[in-house]
Parts: sequence; C-alpha cells; structure tokens
Amino acid sequence: MAPLPINGPTYWSGFLLRGLRPLANVRAYHTASEFVTLTVLESEGQEVQKPTTVANDENKRWRGGRSTQARMDERVNYAYSLLLEGNTRRANAELVASRFNISIRTAHDDISKAMELLKQERLEDRTEMLNIITASRLAVLKKAIRKGNYQVACHLLDSLGRAAGELTQEVASQAAPTLNITVEDKRQA
Repeated sequence: MAPLPINGPTYWSGFLLRGLRPLANVRAYHTASEFVTLTVLESEGQEVQKPTTVANDENKRWRGGRSTQARMDERVNYAYSLLLEGNTRRANAELVASRFNISIRTAHDDISKAMELLKQERLEDRTEMLNIITASRLAVLKKAIRKGNYQVACHLLDSLGRAAGELTQEVASQAAPTLNITVEDKRQA
C-alpha cells in the first residue's frame, strides 16, 4: 500500500478518532473521501510532525516569565480587599485566580502576603484602637448608669477590667494566697 498524504490537523497518530483511545502500532489518516488505517510498517516513508506545545513553542506562551512587581502588588491588594469582606480563604483564592488568570497555589500565596499586611497594619493600629474602644465603652457605661441599666453597666465594667489586664491568668496566679509552713525543731529549743 502506498503512503497517503497527511491533511493538516486531521492527522491523529496512535489514537482511535472516536473517543481518542490509544492504539498500539496503528496510525490513522483521514482523506477527503475515506478513512484509512495503516500500521507503522506501512507508513515508514511519511514525515510525522510533532505538535507544538507551550514547552516547545515560544509563541504559545501567554507570558514571558514572572509577573511584574506592580502586577503582584495589584493581586495582593485585591486579596487584601477580599479578606476584609470576610469570605473564606478558598473562596478568596478562587476569586483571585479567576480575576488574574493565575493558579490556585499562587492565589493562596497572594492571600498569605495580604494576611501579613493585615497583621502588620493591626499591630500598628492596636494601641490607637484600644484607646478608641475604651472611650466608647466609658461613654456607653455613663449612658447605661444614667438610664438605670445596671446589668449592662456591670458587663461594661467587666470588659473594661479584662481590657486593662485584670483577671488574666498571670494576675490571678499572683493574687492567689500562698501558704508557708515552717516546722520548728523542739529538740534544739
């Protein structure tokens, strides 16, 4: 049997055209009029073209390596804004990955960076925030006492005490009474 010409992308090497199941030692060609199956020995003289992939063709690559720093910062800032919305980590990763066309692993890395930014920001604002919260509690305490809501006032005083460090484990352990027992030897007296 004479070798048949290959007609562009309809060449399927080693696969059955229906369902793409691999066949051993068989190459299939589809011509304009008929479907012909040849064994490997019968197709010796024909040139087999290797399909191009992202690995062997520069033109198929959608980017030229790592993202720029500005693009990474944009992704981290978007992840930061998603953290403030209160979604789950997985949902945030899916949103970041779909918006920036990146992998889930990269999205999780961006969320981790955003969480570090959030921690750093919270540490810087912690003392100021504690002062604001304490002032708000004191204002609500005055209103509660004026209106006669003594149970609310008790809860506010309790929370103010806990915020000040009262009744922590260290303070409670220091405040516990200690018992010292000394035994005098009567024989030496």
